[in-house]
Amino acid sequence: MRDLIKVNLQAWINRLETQDSSEIDEEYEFFLDYKLLGVATFLKQIAYEQDDLELLAISSKVEMQVLRMLQDEEKADHEREEIEEQAYELDRKVREVCIQHFYTEPAFSVDMSKYEEMITVSAESFSDPYKLSSLKKYVDAQQVLTKIYEKVKNRLWRASSIHGLVPTLKDVSEAFDVELHEIYRLADIHVSRVVTQYAKAPA
Repeated sequence: MRDLIKVNLQAWINRLETQDSSEIDEEYEFFLDYKLLGVATFLKQIAYEQDDLELLAISSKVEMQVLRMLQDEEKADHEREEIEEQAYELDRKVREVCIQHFYTEPAFSVDMSKYEEMITVSAESFSDPYKLSSLKKYVDAQQVLTKIYEKVKNRLWRASSIHGLVPTLKDVSEAFDVELHEIYRLADIHVSRVVTQYAKAPA
């Protein structure tokens, strides 16, 4: 009887150790750890009352194994929560810094007048009103600033995640210059291509 109990308990322990909570399928058994803990505690109580030292040893060992696994899982969950909380707090601080320098106390602006003039000059000869409207939105200074804000925020968040430091105005400014340069590079290509393709050449 003891041998059968021991075999079954060990089989449950093995199953518990091999179960992966990240890959739940039809064979996954929910709350197996607590079920096994309950069985082990129950058997330990019976063994104690009947003065069955061998069964007491077996059930106590299983109980300790399950409790250790639960403690390890709880510790891992706690560490994961701490990491997530730190990431959230860092994201909040990076976002606050970017909002301050982009909107609350604006330190940056974009000049899209070069592209607006290209569009204005060719607007009357555009063959596709939708393309013209889209192009105007593409070079809208406020929309461009918002796009740069998002890119700068993401860039600084990645850097802060590695170094654990909240960005300064200098960091924001350097990231802004990089993204603005890229915006202008892409606008040079895109606006020229669309104007060439959809603006009719004067007769």
